[in-house]
Amino acid sequence: MNDPVGVGGVPSTAVGVHQGGLDRSVGFIGHIALVLSDITPTASLLVIGPVVILTAGTGSVLAYILGGFIAVCIALCMGELGSMYPTAGGLYSIVTQVLGREVGFLAMLDYMGQAIFLPAIVAFGVGTYVTSLNPNIPTNLTAAGIMVVVTILALFQIRFNAILTGIFLLIELLVVTALTISGLAHIHQPLSILTHGVVASGNGLAPVSVSIVVAAIAVALFSVNGYDSAINFSEETTGGAARVGRAVVTAALIGIVFEVIPFVAVVFGASNLQNFLHSTTPLTDVARDSFGSTFVTIIIWGGILAIFNASLAITLQFARIVWAAGRDRAWPEPVSSWLGKVSVTRKSPWVATLVVGALATILCLQSSLVTVVTFTSVLLI
Repeated sequence: MNDPVGVGGVPSTAVGVHQGGLDRSVGFIGHIALVLSDITPTASLLVIGPVVILTAGTGSVLAYILGGFIAVCIALCMGELGSMYPTAGGLYSIVTQVLGREVGFLAMLDYMGQAIFLPAIVAFGVGTYVTSLNPNIPTNLTAAGIMVVVTILALFQIRFNAILTGIFLLIELLVVTALTISGLAHIHQPLSILTHGVVASGNGLAPVSVSIVVAAIAVALFSVNGYDSAINFSEETTGGAARVGRAVVTAALIGIVFEVIPFVAVVFGASNLQNFLHSTTPLTDVARDSFGSTFVTIIIWGGILAIFNASLAITLQFARIVWAAGRDRAWPEPVSSWLGKVSVTRKSPWVATLVVGALATILCLQSSLVTVVTFTSVLLI
């Protein structure tokens, strides 16, 4: 792909590139770290994985495999679009430039919904696992507290956050690897759970239908979602526009591999299928059966750090989208001017960050994990 560099290091072939005052200081590795933290294999497995299992039972294996295949196809399209339109507004800006401001405004509203719900979902994940360690700690208050801390960190310079997410990402991949080993160490389920799938029903099990598996694909897609965030960070990364497309596809492939393989391994490693399908924490239950409670405690604390990292990366991403909407004057004045503000010293979109963080914090206090996951899956589709 041609990638000549124009004025100021911006590719001359890129259509619709904006100069909005963000700090272009993140290299390719930092870019991948931010995007993988947004995909967050550990947080997705520990928070969204149980929802897929609750929905489709053993059919969740097929849902994850099919969801991963669809995600790869989408990522190839996203990568091409990201190379053509490297802008912090991401898909909202792309839709606006290709289909016009009216349709673009609808795309922005969809993203605004995701900007509120997605950070809250991941914060709920921290709350859920903290509560599993100490039942006296309310999930909602923990999630809201996490969102406050994440919002403060998201106000810092993007290079600092790229390094921070990279460190947390290494811990996250170790956690996912440990989950994979716990499943593969003791394979208990036969391949027939794929052809004769079952799902939790009352106190027992019932056959899972094809329609339920298809419905679960939407949630599995949500689980591996986030690779398009590479486009949202494109105005803060070094190099040409083609590098944005490579970051989309590279992060998608790594993220999907680190989700699908551990998920399949854990399902086949379940010793008691009925208990597994009825559990609220099925993945860590398998780890406990394989290596004991101490191992699970380490996994949970590593997962909490990974989930925190995901909440930070997702907040950073959606703050850029909200900021781009303000910069592009998508809202009436003075709203657009406020949302489009960038900190002089940190070069971060501080007003947009505060808006995303505050709304997500309120949602954490007022909702539940299953509600926000289900609603966000609809927005994603």
